[in-house]
Amino acid sequence: MSIFEQLSNNKGNISSALGKALAQKVLQENQMDILLECIDLASYQALATASRHIRSGAAKVVEIVAEKQPGWVAPQLDKLLPALSVQEPQTRWAIIRVMGFCACLNKSVALQAIAFAEKYIEDKQGLCLASSTDLFLGDLGAISREDAQKVFPLLEQSIESSIENEQDWLLEASYKLFGNLDQSEQAEVLQFAQRWQYSSRKTTQQRARRILELKENR
Repeated sequence: MSIFEQLSNNKGNISSALGKALAQKVLQENQMDILLECIDLASYQALATASRHIRSGAAKVVEIVAEKQPGWVAPQLDKLLPALSVQEPQTRWAIIRVMGFCACLNKSVALQAIAFAEKYIEDKQGLCLASSTDLFLGDLGAISREDAQKVFPLLEQSIESSIENEQDWLLEASYKLFGNLDQSEQAEVLQFAQRWQYSSRKTTQQRARRILELKENR
């Protein structure tokens, strides 16, 4: 069965399992043809609702590969930009995450994804898309002071309009770019971290306190 046919039957729990299995074939067996096909399929029939399972399944494969081997995806990053406009959030959150994983290797394309991130923050269509967008901003802002200046206003906006349970990812993103912020911006991040250092969630406490430790090392 072809990759396209497998993704056409890609639904529910099968979707996640299939995406992981295909990604492992790329990562462990170097089946790059799978990766290249999935990059193309991430925006397949972008306006067709009936094709959303194909797009989201393909995007998941690309996301898994990009996290482990960003250099394999970065040269094709421009081909993934159309996938940031598809209707289903599953594809969009996977691909905005890919943009972050590959940002330092293909910054010119990753910068083009900022416009999409801005829209995602304005709309806040669920935690998965919001958190993936926050992490993308952190990855891009971690590259340089100049890049941090571009994305920090959006991260501030995301903090101000945060939704339930988004704080962990906002803290993670803030930690990534903290070293590229000026003193006033760092002060804002530290204030945000102070709000969450006594959270009932241990993961939130850990992320907040990790930022506060940076203050001591400045």
